[in-house]
Amino acid sequence: MADERVSSVMSGVAVRATGVVLMLLFAVAVVGTTSDRMSATKPLWEQVVPRPFADNAWRTRALLAVRRGDGPAALGAARSAMRSGPIEPGSSDLLGSALLLVGQADEADRAFRVAGQMGWRRPATQVYWMQQALVEGDYAVAVTRLDALLRQSPKLAGDPALMQQFESSPRGAPILLARLAARPPWTPDYLVQVEGLSLSELDDRARLLNNLAARIGPLGCAATGAVVDRLVSAGLADRADSVWRANCPSQSAGLVGDGDFVHTDLSRRDSLFSWWSPPDSDLSTSTDETQPPSEPRLIVASTSPFPRMVAVRRVRLQPGRYRLSWRSFGRDGRGSDRIAATIDCQWEADRGAPATMDTRTGIAVAVVDVGTQCPAPWLSFRVQPGNDELRFGNVRMVPAP
Repeated sequence: MADERVSSVMSGVAVRATGVVLMLLFAVAVVGTTSDRMSATKPLWEQVVPRPFADNAWRTRALLAVRRGDGPAALGAARSAMRSGPIEPGSSDLLGSALLLVGQADEADRAFRVAGQMGWRRPATQVYWMQQALVEGDYAVAVTRLDALLRQSPKLAGDPALMQQFESSPRGAPILLARLAARPPWTPDYLVQVEGLSLSELDDRARLLNNLAARIGPLGCAATGAVVDRLVSAGLADRADSVWRANCPSQSAGLVGDGDFVHTDLSRRDSLFSWWSPPDSDLSTSTDETQPPSEPRLIVASTSPFPRMVAVRRVRLQPGRYRLSWRSFGRDGRGSDRIAATIDCQWEADRGAPATMDTRTGIAVAVVDVGTQCPAPWLSFRVQPGNDELRFGNVRMVPAP
């Protein structure tokens, strides 16, 4: 009996001990796999990943080394990643990248072939085979690879080194245009990621967008606003104006688009070429939708003792003399001279152009001279102090005789 009790106690201890060991092993596994997963998105975690769970950690080390151009370190880490995760496409993808860094092109090609057989979702693999297609002059395949890459990483659509291989190419641009005509999901990024583009790169993109609009119709005022603004700020006013007119016809007819404020939301600015009313607690503007476009539609009220900006935009004008007109009425139905217009290189300028007012029709006319100082000057309208509510609109500009 004593022996059986001892045996029973020992058996219980063994079970508990085994349970404790299993729990410890489970805890280690959880910590290891969790930190491994974390290392894929948080590189600092790769320093604490246990070796048996270091798949992502090795890949992270390889990726960091590739990014800093350290070929030997990248190659060592990538080979370790291959040993710990040989069927993971990311391992062979990084191995190929590392081999390219150390100048082993043939070995890199073999690694990327393995990565390609395991799946095409790895960015470096896509870029590698895209470049191979470009070397062979096969732009159709290259654009297919580019499309797959940008679907995974849309922000790369703003990388000039990547996109210029197609945009500046007489053979590549039409194929890229055809892909854009299908409106892939990375199109919005392609339209807004323009800050890092040089003048020639901007010009290439603008030309392609104009061709795209001719093929599938206008892309929209807001969609092309970033490109237009970047072109204006870069001094390419003519190209900016062409993109704006091709893609925002509702706000670009004539020298001053949408002077009747039919297609304009003054609370937002689609581009520098769209009407906008800066936020101002002393000013209120609203649109009377019941009025036809032939009548002033903006209702303006100001409580400020100083002139306040009602509407402002930039306009592309050739040097010369222009006849600028608008209409404004007070509550009594008579023309009001409280609206003043300014054309200047600075939008804050408040030097109103001398204007004549016909109080019966409400039409004000100013003759303005536009020089060569700025190819796209600011056109602004301000309301002078007063208690009366105004109606304003019907802005027109034509060359003066």
